[in-house]
Amino acid sequence: MVRIAKRRLRQVRPAWRVPGVSGASGSQNAVGSWCTAGLVVRGQADGLHAYDVGTGEAVWSWIAPGRTALLAMSRTAVSGVGLAVHADGSADGSSGDEPVDCTVTAVGVEDGTALWSVPFDLSGGSWSRSLLEHHLGGAVAVAPNRAVLLTDGLQAYALNSGRPVWPPTAALAGDVQLSVCRDGIIQIGLDDGHLTVRCLDAAEGTVRWETAPSTHGPVDTVHVLQEDPLAVLCRGRGSGGLEEVLVLDAEDGRTAGRIPVSEHGELRVAAYGPVDGLHAGERAASVGELLVAVVRPAEPCGDDLTAFALDGGAPHWTRRSQGLVVNVFAVDGDVVVVSRPNGLVRVHLLDGATGAVLAVRRLAGYEAGMRGRYYLDAHHRLVHVSPWGDRKWHPLQMFPLR
Repeated sequence: MVRIAKRRLRQVRPAWRVPGVSGASGSQNAVGSWCTAGLVVRGQADGLHAYDVGTGEAVWSWIAPGRTALLAMSRTAVSGVGLAVHADGSADGSSGDEPVDCTVTAVGVEDGTALWSVPFDLSGGSWSRSLLEHHLGGAVAVAPNRAVLLTDGLQAYALNSGRPVWPPTAALAGDVQLSVCRDGIIQIGLDDGHLTVRCLDAAEGTVRWETAPSTHGPVDTVHVLQEDPLAVLCRGRGSGGLEEVLVLDAEDGRTAGRIPVSEHGELRVAAYGPVDGLHAGERAASVGELLVAVVRPAEPCGDDLTAFALDGGAPHWTRRSQGLVVNVFAVDGDVVVVSRPNGLVRVHLLDGATGAVLAVRRLAGYEAGMRGRYYLDAHHRLVHVSPWGDRKWHPLQMFPLR
């Protein structure tokens, strides 16, 4: 179990930083990240860049070929392979033109080798302008030995070879995004306020189950908080729209829990897309039978961290942060919280079952408390991936916590 030794509060300085680039004009902004096998991989417009977690040494770079620019990355890398979505550099959406002619390249995380590439046509009916801008990474999914792409339907490839493995499958109606739950490929479709969730067998492409869970009126937006268990945040339409989390059973899709978030405040989840550049789930984490999430009360003086029962029962514990919570994630049954109270940046290690404080560290520098994504490895090395990388912003920095 990853535990930080509980000593007196002390300041932790970064062991290494990757310097920002002056005059980059947004070209160093993050497009996504992975952390696996002792490496942290950060995507930006020109491609993927991998660094050793222990030393910060640059290990490899994969540069998007030709005139293409990196637009998105798969949420995770599986079995040492991740997916990169890239298109002509002029088709990044800034001109109002949708980047419909893309390429997906599978990249080996160990050495940055491009394993295979396929064309990726986004002109089909499963996409809207809003989805392209905020959920492009939700158009690709990586499961054990499978890469699945969402175009006008679903196409699946062997993860290591790029060989097609099952016939193209129709997508759900409306705006669709992909997710993965265990060995199932999840489609989440939102069509005129109606939500549908379908699970496909990753190996064969057959439909395991499909459900249209009941909601409190028409749904305006859908956000995947956790993939296992599958927890989906639904926000209702209009100023009076309710906010709730549906927890769906991975085996049959039934609604195993319904968490009425609106009764406790507004769930604070990070945007997912090329602007913020980092994947969803940074402010919610599942620990045992609990979903720990950042909730902003109606009259806030700081964010609440609340542990909701996944079966929809009453909250088990709540902790007031006295400031903005930047990241929350689970590590071996504990909860790691990065917050910014009064301009300071602190890391709290909490017991997942009770919310009790196990250890506290203060990170040096205001920059560490800005938006981004954190990873904590088995050696207690905390890596901050920044959305920005120009001028004074460091794209990456690592804090040793023990």
